[in-house]
Amino acid sequence: MLRIGVTGGIGAGKTYVCRKLEAMGFPVFYSDAAGKRLMNEDTTIRNQLIELLGAECYNENGLNRAFVAEKLFQDPSTKKAIEAIVHPKVAQAFAFWAEDNDSPLVFIESAILYESGFDQFVDKVLLIDADVEVRIGRTMQRDICSRKQAEDRINAQFDSKQTRKRADYIIENNPYSDVNSQLFSLIKTLYRLSDS
Repeated sequence: MLRIGVTGGIGAGKTYVCRKLEAMGFPVFYSDAAGKRLMNEDTTIRNQLIELLGAECYNENGLNRAFVAEKLFQDPSTKKAIEAIVHPKVAQAFAFWAEDNDSPLVFIESAILYESGFDQFVDKVLLIDADVEVRIGRTMQRDICSRKQAEDRINAQFDSKQTRKRADYIIENNPYSDVNSQLFSLIKTLYRLSDS
């Protein structure tokens, strides 16, 4: 089995490509969704977050997302502390999930694949990328935000030039790109690797 990390900046189209992979029959683990679920369900995470942030980080509906998000963005050291609680549990959940799958290829989608250290748990990394103008437009449309807000969100993330150097494979997801043919070519390559 090959484990492939799928990453890319905001507006690049990671989810779009991952949905295509699922339609082709490949299992995809969504790390962000897993993190949110674990923050609600895992008692160890819950207790550690309460210890770190106070009881206010949970309410009758579970995780108080607005409160936790505010703490995340206010202070870099708090952000690191929260990530140190949540990321290892997400990595562990991915490992168990991958073991339960009998597919020759499994994928983990993560916007922060390198920053979280999830790249250590995969065999190959696939970067989904698009031109900056395309990403700005998609982000503005999806998040109903201004151009400046979209640019700020993009600039707050990793530099895609650096990630392009580190990734094993890249899929260009611009309006004129043929994503399907890129995906089919990639899957052929990955199958050859998984057989060797």
